[in-house]
Amino acid sequence: MFYKYDKANSIVVPAPFRRDITPVFMKGDPSHPNCSFSIHLTEWPAGCEIDLHAHPDATEAMYLMSGKGECMINGETHEFLPDTMIVAPPGVDHRIRNTGDELLRVLCVFSPAVSGEDLRARAMAAVEAEENKE
Repeated sequence: MFYKYDKANSIVVPAPFRRDITPVFMKGDPSHPNCSFSIHLTEWPAGCEIDLHAHPDATEAMYLMSGKGECMINGETHEFLPDTMIVAPPGVDHRIRNTGDELLRVLCVFSPAVSGEDLRARAMAAVEAEENKE
């Protein structure tokens, strides 16, 4: 099977956790319905970050393709540079922040697989929760 990144398929997450999530290969793909992983590309503009969170039932591996950032995994903060990766097993808190002045591009792999709708729902719930704090 062949898959192509298509920015037109992006899930645009608004502030305060601004980023674009672009599904590449997701759960529910009719050509391979039983795949045990999913892949998406997440892009953060300069200064943006994701909320601190964990996935209760999935491991997420995040590989930094370009840009410069900071990541937190299980309470430890690390400089996040190209060709570095973090892996968050189920229940492990993690967060990524773009500390550079260019787009931060991270390839994310989930196992077991998630759907684009799963990603959208979690991201929008985090945005709503943050808005309700104010």
